[in-house]
Amino acid sequence: MKKSRSLALLLIGSAACLSPAAALATQHQRQTYDMPAQDLGDALRSAAAIADIELYASSSDLEGKTAPPLKGELTPREAIEALLTNSGLIARFENGSVVIASRYAVPSATPGEAEPIIVTGSRIAGAPAAAPVIEVTSEDIRNAGQTDLGEVARSLPQNFGGGHNPGIGSGQGAPNENANVNGASSFNLRGIGPNATLTLLNGNRFAYSGISSVIDVSAIPVSAVERIEIVADGASAIYGADAVAGVVNILLKPDYDGVSTMARIGASTDGGNVQQQYGLLGGRAWKSGGLLAAYDYSRSSSIRAGDRDYAGASNPETMLFPTVWRHSLLMSGHQALGPDITLAADFLYKKSRLHSVTGYAVDVPPDQLGLDNVSTSEIFGIAPSLAADLGGDWRFKASGFFGTDRTGGYSDVFFGGEPLAHIDKHFFNRNLALEAGFQGPLFALPGGDIRIAFGAGARRNDFFAGSPTGDVDRRRDNLFAYGELLIPITEPAQDIVALHRLSLTGALRFEDYSDARGIATPKLSIVWEPVPILRLGASWGRSFKMPTLYQQYSGYSAILGRASRYGAGYPENANIVFAAGPDDRIGPERSENLTMSAHLTPARGLEFTAAWYRIDYSDRVATPIASLLGVLDNPLYAGLVTLNPSAALLGDIIAGSLLGLENSSNRPYDPATTVAFIDNRDRNIARQRYSGVDLSMRYRIELADGKDLALSVAGSFLTSRQQLLPRATWTPLAGTVFHPSRFRARAGLTYGSERFTLAAFVSHMSGLDDERQAVPVRIPAYAMLDLTARAQIAKRTEISVVILNFFNAEPTAIETALASETPYDTTNYSPTGRFVGLTIRKEW
Repeated sequence: MKKSRSLALLLIGSAACLSPAAALATQHQRQTYDMPAQDLGDALRSAAAIADIELYASSSDLEGKTAPPLKGELTPREAIEALLTNSGLIARFENGSVVIASRYAVPSATPGEAEPIIVTGSRIAGAPAAAPVIEVTSEDIRNAGQTDLGEVARSLPQNFGGGHNPGIGSGQGAPNENANVNGASSFNLRGIGPNATLTLLNGNRFAYSGISSVIDVSAIPVSAVERIEIVADGASAIYGADAVAGVVNILLKPDYDGVSTMARIGASTDGGNVQQQYGLLGGRAWKSGGLLAAYDYSRSSSIRAGDRDYAGASNPETMLFPTVWRHSLLMSGHQALGPDITLAADFLYKKSRLHSVTGYAVDVPPDQLGLDNVSTSEIFGIAPSLAADLGGDWRFKASGFFGTDRTGGYSDVFFGGEPLAHIDKHFFNRNLALEAGFQGPLFALPGGDIRIAFGAGARRNDFFAGSPTGDVDRRRDNLFAYGELLIPITEPAQDIVALHRLSLTGALRFEDYSDARGIATPKLSIVWEPVPILRLGASWGRSFKMPTLYQQYSGYSAILGRASRYGAGYPENANIVFAAGPDDRIGPERSENLTMSAHLTPARGLEFTAAWYRIDYSDRVATPIASLLGVLDNPLYAGLVTLNPSAALLGDIIAGSLLGLENSSNRPYDPATTVAFIDNRDRNIARQRYSGVDLSMRYRIELADGKDLALSVAGSFLTSRQQLLPRATWTPLAGTVFHPSRFRARAGLTYGSERFTLAAFVSHMSGLDDERQAVPVRIPAYAMLDLTARAQIAKRTEISVVILNFFNAEPTAIETALASETPYDTTNYSPTGRFVGLTIRKEW
């Protein structure tokens, strides 16, 4: 492949490897440059092509920047440094190559031996993204005063706080969606469910947590994170199951030299939530590799209902937020085994404990009538990889993963001042994965090289759940193969009017599961840049999600009841049998995704992004009948009812149930008087539709006194609805209690320099409708202001002060049926209130 084309691919997200010898020979030679003001990426591509030098850069560093005109007889060093004037980037020349990075970034070791930049949303390095890539950098996280990735996730307008986070209360909508068994935190894009967002660490899957197919992102120390890349678009054709709503890729710092320590303390001004956090980050980079290690310890005290005036419907001792402590250790390293082979590995360990108390009555202490719950979690995972340059711009990579997640603990139930039950819990996940793939050019077109990526692999998931009603011990195996093709139609060097750049990408993936038929998922996308400042994209694809092993195999119940409660006109002695709960017959959930986007960079430091999306999600696992009252008279449920069932059918249902026949009729079971069987077991029956618009703007101004002013605004509009049965009425999801709001936005303003930074963020969420009552109740819109100040008080020593929710905005109380139910929507609101924190960070 021509070197200019290789570099063009580099500048949109990959690393090119040109000849170091040629670069060294020409590094001091003067050549003629005559270039107009233009996009910085295009300018660097042209300059590198003229000088024939090896150059490394990240598309995220170059995005939205322009270069000044360049004219004259210059050396490559002079030319590149002139192009980087006022860009906030620096060039480091070493060993016949040049690395371009942020002025404040820690430089890597030898560029040619560093791991290539990971691309989220594609297997082909350099493939342009048709859907916007939402990027959150480590600097963004520090400016926002966030201390774990769960907080980062819940602050994003595209994310929903329901699903898995330590603050989820009881009685919060569907128990299979908004529940937390071990204090984990997860991403939940669009509110489709945490199991429908695929989360990766450095491009690798890690162990599932608890009873769900999610990664606990709170296990990853924030200090080790370089950035987070989020593609809110179906990606099963690229990554396989779970990527219905999109993919989140958490990328670690590639190299770090030195040692950094931090200590943090803070508390909520209304009481409770006293937080302590201590962290240690260390690393060493050498010529052929590097090693990074991060340790984090955090502890936070509970928030009790008695400290919050909107929680008067709960017992004062009930914990709205549990006591949590956590130890986390992460290690990441890479080592060149030769000029063309690199070995890398990531290691993660977390141990945590959660304690919560719930009172079952407002005026009786929980240790007399209530629940005392303790959950422990231990996560272990290691992901090694081997990458090799095969020549001819072809690359091979093999990777693996082995990890476990153990959740334990107990629940003590008290009644009448005495222990009523002691329930031990134990959940265990073990994940094993192996994968190998190739990527490289096939042949050249006028617009560049057609590139391909293909590979195959295998995964295994073992799951165990122990409970008093019986154990679940299951395993799921799957094999997969994938292929992706990038076809560049035009490139900027062709200088075609309205076709600055045009490319097509197609992907196909096939997965075969031990408990499901083979699944093929395609994806097609087009990226068109009519002019350098405007990029338009469109993508269509299909995705899928496998049910969790707990959801599928934990067993159903068979219950005997009186027929008169479920329909009219049945004799007094008539009975029914109904079955409810998980069913091993359920299979994959499927979706069809369509996304259209636009990215505009009209001026230096200014960028606008807009995206429209539609997700048609079918075969969702759901309980088909919300209420069994009157079900025998409702023709909507006729397909779920078997009238006058045979004794053999009833015998099979009872024999296959978890606990045998459970009698709620207060009379003996007799097949002859059983007039109906109601099958209310979970099944692939629901259909959901999601659509909306994401908008964002970023503007960065470099002021004359060396300071920067940055403005960011992001908003997400969402509509979603659900149809539980084929002929049932569609019901709204977004904008209702325990579901995402229709509109969320976050705006930030940051001002400062290397020595100090001031930041303010405003978050807004539109109101919700509580439709659980006969007359819906409106929950008003919610907004809060966060303030952060960071300053260097001594050499390499920084102090920061954060005030989150400055005006102490509070959740709105909602009606509850029981004192044990949390009296506000914990999926959308937090009980934290105003929080004040102080952090000291020292680099050694």
